[in-house]
Amino acid sequence: MELKVLRILVIEDAPDVLDVLTRLLRLEGADVIGAATGRDALAVFREQHFDLVVSDLGLPDIPGDVLISAITAAARRPISVVVITGESGPSLTRALAAGAGAVFTKPCEWGRVLTYLDGLNLAPAA
Repeated sequence: MELKVLRILVIEDAPDVLDVLTRLLRLEGADVIGAATGRDALAVFREQHFDLVVSDLGLPDIPGDVLISAITAAARRPISVVVITGESGPSLTRALAAGAGAVFTKPCEWGRVLTYLDGLNLAPAA
């Protein structure tokens, strides 16, 4: 799987997890920007173009489902949102209802995430 030339926004409040996710995606060839809060993520998303968003749900400032709704509403074209979270229960259902395409619970097998991303057939916007 190669994510070359794709721009990915990763939203994760735990610095070590944010670091791991951005490194793993960069190893796959993606151009990755990280954000630790929902507000920072929305600001970056509105200023730059992204092909994919990978987000946690348990953020310190904005509930994950609210953030997903805001991102999909602000997108210039349909955007794929993948959730990687330690949350469970109703928050997962709310994330899917808000527009997430898939939810992976931590700890998750990275190979499963890559298989899912490969199935999206993502292509960078022209």
